[in-house]
Amino acid sequence: MSRAAKATFTASCLYAVGTIWFVHRAQDQERASMYQGVVRDKERRAQREQNKREYDETRALHAELIKEQPDVNEIKGQ
Repeated sequence: MSRAAKATFTASCLYAVGTIWFVHRAQDQERASMYQGVVRDKERRAQREQNKREYDETRALHAELIKEQPDVNEIKGQ
């Protein structure tokens, strides 16, 4: 084979290997970024549950404090 043919063959092989490597790397990065979406969703769900618990606790405390407060009409009527 001539030098030109060898150079062309080598360049073609390197191009093919580089393209395959690039595609696999891009797929890995895309998979990692998609997984980050799952992680963020889990964090949002956990935060939402915590907010719901805090809200429920606050509502219960509010209801308890309202029961303990004297009636305003009774105070004015005295």
